[in-house]
Amino acid sequence: MQPKAASFMGLYPYTEYFTAATAPHVVDPKNPGAVDEIIHLGDHWNSGGLVKNKSDILESNREVGRLFRRAYGYLASAKIFLDQVESYYQDTRALDVGALDNMCLELTHEIFEGKDRQAPTPKGRHLFITAITPDGSVSHLDTVVDHLSKRYIISGDDGTGKSTLVKRLMDAAMMRGFNVEAYHCALTPENIDHLVIPSLDIAVINSVEPHFYKPREGDMVIDTMNFVNPVLDTRYLAEKTTAREMYRRSMELAIEFISKAKAEHDHMETYYVPFMNFDEINARREKTMSRILELAEEFK
Repeated sequence: MQPKAASFMGLYPYTEYFTAATAPHVVDPKNPGAVDEIIHLGDHWNSGGLVKNKSDILESNREVGRLFRRAYGYLASAKIFLDQVESYYQDTRALDVGALDNMCLELTHEIFEGKDRQAPTPKGRHLFITAITPDGSVSHLDTVVDHLSKRYIISGDDGTGKSTLVKRLMDAAMMRGFNVEAYHCALTPENIDHLVIPSLDIAVINSVEPHFYKPREGDMVIDTMNFVNPVLDTRYLAEKTTAREMYRRSMELAIEFISKAKAEHDHMETYYVPFMNFDEINARREKTMSRILELAEEFK
């Protein structure tokens, strides 16, 4: 089963994680048995057969690690250049922060005026809906927001307050007793890109690469570039454009190395396939799926 949105770890008081615990995403259980459930697929392999391929497996695993380190380096570089793009609007004071604040107040008034409090202790679900994959950046935003009755689409350049707007509206919703779903940025997980308020049947969308969203009838579009002084923006356009180009190139290289790492990992798996008991694994998968569905019912 491939979920469309994955839980954002660390933000729940009680969470069950279903994750592959192999490099580069090893996750140690913090509360084994009480909270964390461990599924050991090593119970279903033939160790004798794998030992024969030990040297090849070790060599392949080292190469996978090397490629991922390169990918992570370029992702870190991409983050640096994206931060530079965003900093121009604050450093040059081109962004009218007061106008952004007023827009936030107007949206808060429009969305919540006259709405009854939903819950005494509202809950926030924190998830990802976009991922950086071997095939590039992939977003499943449409699967979450297309069916909603209203969408507020925030457009504009990075650094012009889009994520700030989304975060403030999330805080406003929870202060007024509404449960929310907050979807975080894949490159900068501390940032919230999108917000869904299920009981109001609305979403607030940060429409920016790689998750641009085309407005539909009835949607409201807020362009944060309206809060930018165009004269100051133009003065630093060349520097900002260079930083943007470096960000995109760094992302391209990161994805290239992620793709190479996946290809090498796929090669390494060929050493395991002949020595796995897939009948037992299929039975374990069915058991795990039943457990997931039980948890889904428990935390509704």
